[in-house]
Amino acid sequence: DFLGHLSTFRLFDERQSFAQMVTVMVRTKLTQSLGLITKAVSEEMTDVIRNQWTDDSKWHAIHLKKTMLEVIAQLSSRVFLGPELCRNKDWQRITIDYTVNIFMAISAVKRYPKFLHRFAQWIVPEARIVRTQMIEARRIIQPVIDQRKHELMLCENKPQDSSAESTRKHTDAIQWLHELSKGEDYDAALAQLSLSMAAIHTTGDMITQVIYDLCEHPELIRPLREEAIAVFGNSGWKRASLYNLKLMDSVIKESQRIKPVGMVSMRRIATDDVILKDGRRIPKDSMVAVSGHWNWDDLIYENPDQFEGYRFYKMAQNPETEQMSHLVATSPQHLGFGHGKHACPGRFFAANEVKIALVHI
Repeated sequence: DFLGHLSTFRLFDERQSFAQMVTVMVRTKLTQSLGLITKAVSEEMTDVIRNQWTDDSKWHAIHLKKTMLEVIAQLSSRVFLGPELCRNKDWQRITIDYTVNIFMAISAVKRYPKFLHRFAQWIVPEARIVRTQMIEARRIIQPVIDQRKHELMLCENKPQDSSAESTRKHTDAIQWLHELSKGEDYDAALAQLSLSMAAIHTTGDMITQVIYDLCEHPELIRPLREEAIAVFGNSGWKRASLYNLKLMDSVIKESQRIKPVGMVSMRRIATDDVILKDGRRIPKDSMVAVSGHWNWDDLIYENPDQFEGYRFYKMAQNPETEQMSHLVATSPQHLGFGHGKHACPGRFFAANEVKIALVHI
């Protein structure tokens, strides 16, 4: 229970019009547009890695997790908000900090008895920080939202033979959410923070772990670099190029297997009593989750406690295991992105984003 019924935590209120719309947008508009945004994300990576790690050829220390969060924040913002705001440092800071702060605020409010939650949200310092960040987020993005609405209104009033420039559509979440809203009002700031909360820390954790694993297994760096040079030398920055990074795909999936973002996944609350096939009963309102222990099961994976960068690359050569070898493929044996109807809808974007970042690195 994330207290979505309280105004401070409206981000978790499933009754909000943007809640379902964001999921649909990620599943359809974002995934269908991956080919259109690949080059733009690559351009952002060129900028952010130069600023974060510099072009200094001398050895120097970096804070890996911190810089990777900032990398993913900028790359994601390029797709969610477009070029106007993706390099805005205040927005990047909010998108990174808001996720941590809102869960800290929920925990702080929950220290009080349930009947006091509505009042506690106004007095605990952690919740005050969340509201302040929400105000700042609106201040930053509202001018861009208003400008886009003005552009769209002009486009809708233009005759059919108007110039392509005046009627062009943006390839970002602002445009996609507008199309899905069909004129209905929705909270654009909360929708953007919802996207950021789902995308930044999870993807940041994944790429951080991949880099740690590559540092521990430097013998993989040269073949990964050679693969990238061969693929992009032939076809450039295209979605198909990212698909053809077979070894990189395997390395990322193996890293996700060894160290997933959590020990359990697909946390849900039972909306009714559930009787399982073996007769066990899950009472209504119980929280359930799926264990990720199969990631380290020696009946499924040979030497499961060892990092093997070529593990899924080899599986892809076998017709019987090829289907489950891809990074974005889900199965009961690999729940890095969930499974079934509860699989992460943004996994295709996350996979491409991490690959683009790693190619540049």
